[in-house]
Amino acid sequence: MSGRERRTSPRKVCAVPLRYRVASNGHTAQASKNAESRPPGTPKGSAYAATLEGEALNLSERGVYFTSREKLDVGEPLELYFTLPRELTGRSPEQVRCSARVVHVDEPADSQGTRGIGATVERFEPVVAPRNWGN
Repeated sequence: MSGRERRTSPRKVCAVPLRYRVASNGHTAQASKNAESRPPGTPKGSAYAATLEGEALNLSERGVYFTSREKLDVGEPLELYFTLPRELTGRSPEQVRCSARVVHVDEPADSQGTRGIGATVERFEPVVAPRNWGN
């Protein structure tokens, strides 16, 4: 394919902190791969999925480009959590959860150990705060 733009959704430049984790069901290769990063006391071979941090640099309806100090592999499924700012929504900030999949990883990492990660979004959903039924 040529160097033409392949995206069908326009990207919005931003600087939004996000949390993410590699999605896993039961025991996965990711749990084994990250065994050395398990918290103390977590059993070896457990399906530990750490919550990691990064920063979204641009967003669209179909993708997100973010930076992180963690090494991810193309194809890994992710759960991303962040707040869409007013500047992007046109209304009040909105907390969202995204199911996504890594489609590219910038190598090598920069001088601070941070690398760029591109992920395609499979599903956006709002994170609904629990209702306070006591009032």
